[in-house]
Amino acid sequence: MGLLSLPPWPHHVDNGMLVLVAALFLATILAHRYWRAKIRLEDQLAAQQLDGARALERHRLAFRRMPYPAAFVDRATGLVMEAAPGWERAGLPEPGAPVFQDDPELEAAWRAIPAPDGEHRAAEPLALTIQQQTFRVEPLGGASLGVVLVVLQ
Repeated sequence: MGLLSLPPWPHHVDNGMLVLVAALFLATILAHRYWRAKIRLEDQLAAQQLDGARALERHRLAFRRMPYPAAFVDRATGLVMEAAPGWERAGLPEPGAPVFQDDPELEAAWRAIPAPDGEHRAAEPLALTIQQQTFRVEPLGGASLGVVLVVLQ
């Protein structure tokens, strides 16, 4: 026997060991495919979030530059959440203040705005008079449920 001689090869292969090796090989292939799909989905989600952020920023900039009186108001509390420059120039309530400041009739009309229905659909737009000006009051739906867009008509 030389230094490099190997022991004799057994005549039968252990079937359990063969199945275990095949299962581990298949598991590594499936894990790799799962990992690649996960990375692909994460990339798609990141791209969608970036697109959404860009669109949101465009809409936010457009709203902040709009010269007309307009504001987003919370339907339940009546507090002005965000206002366009035209809203502030018209002397309407500033953000954080209620839209119906010291006007019980306007407060009653505001409280009469219908809540979203059971399917989370917003109510139909209506008209309200705020400081002798007629505004279109449009409850928003979807992700903005509970927010009302108030725009000069």
